[in-house]
Amino acid sequence: MSRSNRPISHHKVARNDFITAKRQSVLFSERFNEIVTKKQTSQQSLSCLCDSDESSGVNFKLKRQVTRAKLVHRSTLALYDKHLNAFYGCMESHLFDRALIINLVKRNEVNGLPYENIRCDYVPCIAYIYPERNNQHMNEGHSSRSDCPDLFIPDFTRAKVFRESDRWPGNEEFTLTLTDESGKRTFAYCVRHLIRRHELNNEQATSSKEGDLPEVFAIISPIHAPLFYFALARECVCYLHDNLKKLENLLNVVYRCTFPTDGSSLHVFEKAKDGFKRNIVIRGQGPTLGQSDCSGIVRRMGPEITVAIIAALLAEQRVIIAGGSVQCVCHAVQSVACLLHPFSWPYTLIPVLPDSLLEIVNSPTPYLMGLLRTNMYKLKSLAAKDKNQCTDDLTQDDLVIVDLDGGIFVPQLTELYTASESIDYKAKNAFALCEKLLVPRKLAVSLAIKLKEAIAVGEGPRADLLLQKAMLSWFAALIWPYKGCGFYAAFVAESNGDFESIRTSKAQLIASHSSKSARRFTEWFVETGIFREWIRRKVASAPEITSMIPDVAEDVVNQKFDEYVIAATLQSSQRRVTNIFTKAHNVVFRSYLAKKL
Repeated sequence: MSRSNRPISHHKVARNDFITAKRQSVLFSERFNEIVTKKQTSQQSLSCLCDSDESSGVNFKLKRQVTRAKLVHRSTLALYDKHLNAFYGCMESHLFDRALIINLVKRNEVNGLPYENIRCDYVPCIAYIYPERNNQHMNEGHSSRSDCPDLFIPDFTRAKVFRESDRWPGNEEFTLTLTDESGKRTFAYCVRHLIRRHELNNEQATSSKEGDLPEVFAIISPIHAPLFYFALARECVCYLHDNLKKLENLLNVVYRCTFPTDGSSLHVFEKAKDGFKRNIVIRGQGPTLGQSDCSGIVRRMGPEITVAIIAALLAEQRVIIAGGSVQCVCHAVQSVACLLHPFSWPYTLIPVLPDSLLEIVNSPTPYLMGLLRTNMYKLKSLAAKDKNQCTDDLTQDDLVIVDLDGGIFVPQLTELYTASESIDYKAKNAFALCEKLLVPRKLAVSLAIKLKEAIAVGEGPRADLLLQKAMLSWFAALIWPYKGCGFYAAFVAESNGDFESIRTSKAQLIASHSSKSARRFTEWFVETGIFREWIRRKVASAPEITSMIPDVAEDVVNQKFDEYVIAATLQSSQRRVTNIFTKAHNVVFRSYLAKKL
């Protein structure tokens, strides 16, 4: 296998590896039309209920949010679970789906056809695929598929050649969530790197007399295990920097390994011809929330805007974060995704949307995307459509556009203020969005206070750790009863066709809250795909079934979260005991006063 410079004819290739890469034909497929029809029918029935009783507006909105969460979860995650289980069934044969090298080549009349309306000197190209396409390693649908290189190098229109005297700022890691038209989801674990003065075919444009161009190495798998796969990707990049043949040898070894399910590590022992020995141990250890440099983004956007974005993600909205540069936008998207820990974003996630794929924003499914500020004007029609539509539409009223410095652009829920009151205006608009998404103002304000206290110490590891504690304690206070609700047994029972057990567990979790605000939030949150995916990972880490499902949970974060859950449980028990004694004291005191009178 060698790297080829043969151009790919993008305009005739069926891009069936991304729901976002097949343009409008996939984004509005027949499957989504059926889903939209079902949602609109549900909306009409709920609207009739609302008209009959205007006084129950809050309850109506809550029911509508629960309905939407169920619809989104069922339509976008059911086929993913089926595909994931199928992958687990054939795990004995390989560790991942495929590996790619995406680089930049000189634009010409052929490879430039998909980008005819875009000004650029280089275009992204898939230069290497492992294993070869004629190797049907998954199923009959995988051998003929083509990947979309624009997503892997989103800023190709601004490609910069790095000369020998130029400093490379460092490798960049990011994750793409890929979905095809049938609902199958995979994760691409990407490392953007620079190889200097490597000896390749003279026809290859990655290296030139003027300097070197960055490229991306990606490992693609349906398993969401970023710590493990990023560790593997880093090792692969190190081998690639030596030469492509060494990378191929490593991939040949690890590809047929099994995913470690019992807490073990991936061991690779290498003995070169010159006698050099190398023992590779991939434990899957990587950055955690406390080391992800989230504090800089929270300080820049402000605690209130950050809370609004978190609320939008928990409500499974379509979220776009805009900024001035690829680096800051990518950092913001990844930081916000990290703030969801111990939960994770199970839908489409694109750190920076390529200039050539802006129509992806029309996708009807939830997403988290980064966008360069220079492309904001191209979303004018989308923002206007969202502004003019019915506010009770379950399928469309779900777009949130945020600028890193300007705050929330869409939706605008409060009256405009003068420039001197811009900070106050941004905060009011943020809390108004939280209330619209049925995240009670009391909960939103409490989280904003926690975040403000965390970043008060400045930026850096200490602030990141405080942010981690703030998020974990906030989530723990909302779902702390989950351990006593039988979710583990209910999840296993559901996989066997018993759906009543999971409904009982959800109802028990909701009823466990004495706080009205917490009950309102939990009632719709337990129906989301985010909560289901988290429960699935928790079940996967249960000792009694680790042999059945690969352990893909972020153990460190979940362990810390469980510590906060235990603390929240104790605090809740103490409050209940205190309330009992207080009520008893009041009854005795009132009876005493009655006797005196």
